[in-house]
Amino acid sequence: MDIKEHAEEIWFIIMLLLVATFFTWNVYYILTGKSFSLRYGLPCFSGLPPEAQEAVKYFESHPPPAGQYSEVVNGILVVNLTVIQYKWIPNVIVANESEPVVLIINSPQVVTGFYLRLPNGIINVNNVPGIPSYVYFVTPNQPGNYTWRDAEYAGYASSYMTGTLEVVQ
Repeated sequence: MDIKEHAEEIWFIIMLLLVATFFTWNVYYILTGKSFSLRYGLPCFSGLPPEAQEAVKYFESHPPPAGQYSEVVNGILVVNLTVIQYKWIPNVIVANESEPVVLIINSPQVVTGFYLRLPNGIINVNNVPGIPSYVYFVTPNQPGNYTWRDAEYAGYASSYMTGTLEVVQ
């Protein structure tokens, strides 16, 4: 048997094994929750955990009064976060330590990104105009201020669009 005759088959089998290995590795990390950004799926409503879906349904059917953008529903802080030209509304979110949070991110004008670095992982979500994105995370168990940014270039001064997550005891 000449190895040159079967080199293509051998190379294909090696590549297939590498792909299978990396695929299995990623599935393991997603299922065990070690992959923070993909733990709950895509930034769609169906990617939220069931208890967060129920909280969002309640929040949307019983909206808070004008000027109030968040509410705690069944122990989950639900925040309606809207992006308009060069600012976030609200630009400050106050949450308790180790509190589950659901962000409903709306952008009526342009493609935007939400980037937040926490001690327990990074949240990086893109948002398409007119389609809400949903983000679920648990706040860190250490108080502090964490700044989020617009990760997409949407025009002049979009890099200065920031907001603050205040984690309190």
